[in-house]
Amino acid sequence: MNILVPLNSAEHLKDYMDCGTREFYIGFYDKAWTENFGEYADINRLTGFKESANPNNLDEMIKVIETIKELDGIVFVTFNSSSYNEQQLEFIRSYFKQLAKTSVDGVIVSCIELVDIAVEEGLYASISTISGIYNSDMARFYYEHGASRIILPRDLSLDEIERIKKNVPQPEYEVFLMRNGCTFSDSNCLGLHRRELNSFCSCLLGSKNEFVKPIEEFELRHQMELNNILYNQYYHNMACGMCAIYRLLNMGISACKIVGRSDDWGYICADIKAINENIQIATDCKTEEEYKKRMVFPDNSRDICKLGLSCYYPEARF
Repeated sequence: MNILVPLNSAEHLKDYMDCGTREFYIGFYDKAWTENFGEYADINRLTGFKESANPNNLDEMIKVIETIKELDGIVFVTFNSSSYNEQQLEFIRSYFKQLAKTSVDGVIVSCIELVDIAVEEGLYASISTISGIYNSDMARFYYEHGASRIILPRDLSLDEIERIKKNVPQPEYEVFLMRNGCTFSDSNCLGLHRRELNSFCSCLLGSKNEFVKPIEEFELRHQMELNNILYNQYYHNMACGMCAIYRLLNMGISACKIVGRSDDWGYICADIKAINENIQIATDCKTEEEYKKRMVFPDNSRDICKLGLSCYYPEARF
């Protein structure tokens, strides 16, 4: 099971690879795109964070791709905005034509139209979580249209992941494992990720919450306020799926994903080391129970391992 890591530039590429990964995803910005479609049209899910998440233009990113390939790495480019119009889809085709001339391993796309265009241009298509592959029929649909890898939503249970993998075994499957969980479903979210506001959902969750009508009954008010605090402040806060590694390996999952294209590289390195160590432990274990006794916890486990609220797969925690 490969560890898929966000990469902004080649500066820390060697650090990441020394920690135990060789698979990366990367985005780029393009002034021509903004000039054509406006400030709020996204190439990928983090276009709104501009250079903090996508520091390279297309030409610079292609150089990073070649550097990754020279080091025997694997790299995907993100085109996973929530929506594109017909003009934008054709504009992306021009990007695909340029990428097809490089050694890139594939593109991460968010809609069936981009799967079709990727296949037409000779690119490996990885279907993003934005498409919401929540069942076997959807997985089969995208696979039959040419998607070679399917990134499953972060809110699926391990049983649901296993069922999809068993019913549609042909494509590779990728799952979320570390960092930057989300309260909502990616595929059903129309919010924008913007640098100036962090993200639409974060602003809503961070705002002051008031009851429409005052609630005088203390016990009811206390329960509602506590529930609000738990799910606004602790739910999927720096999410983690370490406890599920044994089951994911035995399912034959191809890649586990670390989220965070704008996160500090040092934290990403720590995650890579811990995941890699746990993969090795899980490989040596005969049972899931043995793995859970031997596994390495993340450095911030004191903060995130409470009540299962930050677990990607809470059913796997002990």
